[in-house]
Amino acid sequence: MRRRTIRPLPAADEECLRRVYRTSPDADLVRRCQAILLSAAGKSTTEIATLLQIHRTTVLRWLGRFERAGLAGLASQWGDGRPPRWDEAYEHAVVETVRHNPRWYGLEQSNWTCPLLAGYLAERTGITLSPERVRVLLHQHGLHLKQPTPVVHSPDPHYDPKG
Repeated sequence: MRRRTIRPLPAADEECLRRVYRTSPDADLVRRCQAILLSAAGKSTTEIATLLQIHRTTVLRWLGRFERAGLAGLASQWGDGRPPRWDEAYEHAVVETVRHNPRWYGLEQSNWTCPLLAGYLAERTGITLSPERVRVLLHQHGLHLKQPTPVVHSPDPHYDPKG
């Protein structure tokens, strides 16, 4: 197997890598800089992987990124992530639904809870979201569900609740 190392580093690039290695708050970027500096010092990818406790192919990927784009190639690369399951129409439905109590829609409860709202909207729209996601959507629109206040009723005419 051919020994893989990076091209010789100019003094300015090496100093820049050392500065980022010493001062960056991004731990992942620090490890990538360390791998490049170790490779420039003549360490093999296997030795670097052992020292940093990562897989050898990860070291190879970092070396390739550095050779293609320099220090900028070592920055964390985040994908766009999964697209949201809901759309603007769903958000509109959430806001409009909580404007009335559940009895307005034929439900037996008097107050909305996030699980109740999520279940009702799943039936109505076909979009299933967790109660927590529904709560976050409500908060993004400045809406908060009230916690129901328990009411104690007694048939005793002499019962006088404290409070």
